[in-house]
Amino acid sequence: MRLIWGLGFLLGLLSLAQGAEDYYARCARLYAQGALESAQATCELALVSDPTHRPSLRLLARIHLEKGEAARAEGYLERLGEDPEAPLLQARLLLVRGRPGEVLKLPLTQSPEGRLLRARALEALRRYEEALGEAQGLPPTPEVRLLLSRLHLALGNPELGLVALGFTLEEQLERGRLLFLTGRPQETAALLEDLLPQLATRPELQRQALSTLVLAYLGQGDLARGRAALAQLSGLENLPGLLLSYAWPWLLALLAFLVLSLLGESRIEPLRTVELVDNPMPGPGSLYLFLLLALLLALGFAAFLGQTLFANALALVTPYQRDQILPSFYLAYGLLLFLGLLLWQRRRLPQVLGPLEGFVEGFWVGPALVLLLFAYGAARDSVSLPTLPLNLLAFLGLALMEPFFRGLAPLVLRERYRDLAPYLVPLLFALAVPGPTLLLFLLGAGLLLVKERMGGVLGLSLGWVVAGVVLSLLPAPWLRLL
Repeated sequence: MRLIWGLGFLLGLLSLAQGAEDYYARCARLYAQGALESAQATCELALVSDPTHRPSLRLLARIHLEKGEAARAEGYLERLGEDPEAPLLQARLLLVRGRPGEVLKLPLTQSPEGRLLRARALEALRRYEEALGEAQGLPPTPEVRLLLSRLHLALGNPELGLVALGFTLEEQLERGRLLFLTGRPQETAALLEDLLPQLATRPELQRQALSTLVLAYLGQGDLARGRAALAQLSGLENLPGLLLSYAWPWLLALLAFLVLSLLGESRIEPLRTVELVDNPMPGPGSLYLFLLLALLLALGFAAFLGQTLFANALALVTPYQRDQILPSFYLAYGLLLFLGLLLWQRRRLPQVLGPLEGFVEGFWVGPALVLLLFAYGAARDSVSLPTLPLNLLAFLGLALMEPFFRGLAPLVLRERYRDLAPYLVPLLFALAVPGPTLLLFLLGAGLLLVKERMGGVLGLSLGWVVAGVVLSLLPAPWLRLL
């Protein structure tokens, strides 16, 4: 009798194990087809048959990682325990959680997946050359091809990124984006319009496609189609919230500037407005109008340059293209401000520039600026803040802006607002120069203190040039730390 019961118990265990294997085989087929929800449900049925079924635990961890559900994936990893695939799954979990540095400490094998995960970690750390070395030669899965495409774009070779792509939905979407970034918006629009119906059940991919279409149409001046794509995008994306997430530092600076200006105006004595003096200082209104005119002309130049190079008048706000256009925009903006200052305030120019011997100070201001940029780069990763275009042309443009922002602006604002001027001048610099608002405010405040110590702006201008030359001599991996 005991023998019969023992045999029955063993047969029951075998049937449960067989059931788990059947469910797992069906789960793996669904996973390969991209049906993640169905695959997840089927793998969970396998665990009902056998709660310790390792293949199902592994696959469920992968499914939740692909869905971005890190907590649930971690639960399955804990149940998996010691397993040959555990380091690979742990690496994927760390990448989902934004901790790529820890991935490189894991004992990943030299298998294709281990190399792929190391490459993805290096990409997240902006070590693109090393990441490309790891990724090249891997089996051309969609994940590998997309990684190669991103790396080639990050290294300034988008055409090679196009060659690397295949024909899955994700890769076709990336192809459309790269076509747009390389200056082929008409091909982009045709490809993405054909692709949109296939993305109806993939809202995240649909959102990316519509974002590219909006820029492609508006950048070519096709306002009707651009508005139509924008209307579709607004149904998937909170556009005001998205704008606020990018523009909040600038809006905060604008609010502070307006509050301080109103406070300063409220403290002005009526008789001060009718004082008669020789060679009167221009008022803040004239200063702002002059600044606005220079900014609009520089933006027009950037739009013309974007249209010429990339068939996109909005290149200044487009990823990758922005990096090519922004240095020339800064240079044009600085030239317009400096030449306008020569024409508008020629008689006051010696007072604005300060003593000629002040240029010597630039030889320590330049290295100080480089060190500040490295310190900002070390801190900005944790909060995802942008940095300056690290290009010599951009730094020449910033050097040409110094006579206006640290020379004339303090004189005008101090004449009008007295002790509020040291706060208004850095805010004006951060508001009027398109770029990283927080960094520009910090640099503006620091440079204003240095200018007060030196008594002129020549050293500041030379400092920007020295910093630009130093940065141009640094290797590209170092620049990505800024």
